[in-house]
Amino acid sequence: MTGLLIAFVITLLVPVFVGTWRTSLLGLAVQGALMASIAVHHGGGVLSLSIALSMFELVALRTVALPLALYLVLRTGDSPARNDVIAPNLFSWAMALALIVVAFRTADVLVPAEGDEQLLVAVASAALLLGMFVLATGRGEVSQVIGLMRLENAIALFELGSASGHEALAFRLGQTTILQVSIGFYRWYLIGLARDESTPGAAETTAL
Repeated sequence: MTGLLIAFVITLLVPVFVGTWRTSLLGLAVQGALMASIAVHHGGGVLSLSIALSMFELVALRTVALPLALYLVLRTGDSPARNDVIAPNLFSWAMALALIVVAFRTADVLVPAEGDEQLLVAVASAALLLGMFVLATGRGEVSQVIGLMRLENAIALFELGSASGHEALAFRLGQTTILQVSIGFYRWYLIGLARDESTPGAAETTAL
């Protein structure tokens, strides 16, 4: 599982340095696929209702539906390809790397024993801190939505190593429902935003 978690860290960092919304959505999709692989590894290959629901959420919703829904909205709205989730300067990039270090140091304290559990806590903490950093510094609506999706993935990654049994099933049902509502809300928000931005231009054209 170590390789999967290291790959997850890469998907957290690459969109920070490559400032396009397509890269951000691709990173979120890959994160969903990696979490699905982690869930299979963590479940020991045993098929259960909880694992099946987890696969639906991680693969169908996080890997495919959510990034694809937003991709179609942004492409249809002719959104500029450039979309920095944080300010594109050395200070912001250094802060992002510092947050990764803080997350791993925190995991050393929370989980003293080295192993997959400690690494999972470290990576999930890094995802949470970077998501909050994007929300705090993001200068556009698209960056804010991406920051929220990063936070949701961080919470989902935390959950993969915490709950079990019926508790996991109940938690997964609630999380899946919330995620489906979130996808609809994000899509509605970006469509409404694109419509509002196009209205003044249409009004000026009519006046002329």
